[in-house]
Amino acid sequence: MIMKLDIVIPTLNERKNLQELLPYLRDNSPHTCTNITVVDSVLSDDNTNDICLQYDTRYIPSDKTQRSHQMNEGGLASKADAILFLHADVRPAPDFYDQIKLALTEKYKAGFFSYKFDSDSWLLRINSKTTKSDGWFAGGGDQCQFFDRETFQAIGGYCYMHKIMEDFEMMGRIRESDIPFKIIDSPALVSARKYEKNSYLRVNLINLITFIKYKRNTDTTELRKFYKKWLKS
Repeated sequence: MIMKLDIVIPTLNERKNLQELLPYLRDNSPHTCTNITVVDSVLSDDNTNDICLQYDTRYIPSDKTQRSHQMNEGGLASKADAILFLHADVRPAPDFYDQIKLALTEKYKAGFFSYKFDSDSWLLRINSKTTKSDGWFAGGGDQCQFFDRETFQAIGGYCYMHKIMEDFEMMGRIRESDIPFKIIDSPALVSARKYEKNSYLRVNLINLITFIKYKRNTDTTELRKFYKKWLKS
């Protein structure tokens, strides 16, 4: 089976991370079967397009600065067999292409990767272990969601109403629709910068409160304001 894969990366001033991510993706996937698209926020001012040109990456200047919009701009127009959505500071496992291909062969229609942090902190190792199984917090954050293209487009992509937690909302619909999904224990490498700029306790506490507010249907604008107020990005 030859699998065509589209990788969609929403960005906002992520030039530095893309300098490492784009060649990594090219080195770890078949070039003829993989297309990479960077959908860059209207607020970006770091000449991200220059990096995309260097690594044969499609660049879309978005008039939005919201991940759900940016990811849909790349995903809803896809013609590939599968779509992988990445944050710019996340490195999927070197075998990510083969793992997604295997999941589709096994008739899964969606999924996400477990992850580990680029830090030796034992507290962050505890966080990483929770990403290997399904649960309330599974599938969101930095877990590199992927979808069979037909499935992603059939369910309408990410919800535009969500200015934050769009990945959790997406997995909620996947579960409610009984769409088979796979958790791949081939961990992505995630930046610990959020924990380094704040603290382990602060990040986990704000994440928990944000998740509870999300479950209580708090307005997404207010939810985003709360999150940005209490955490340094």
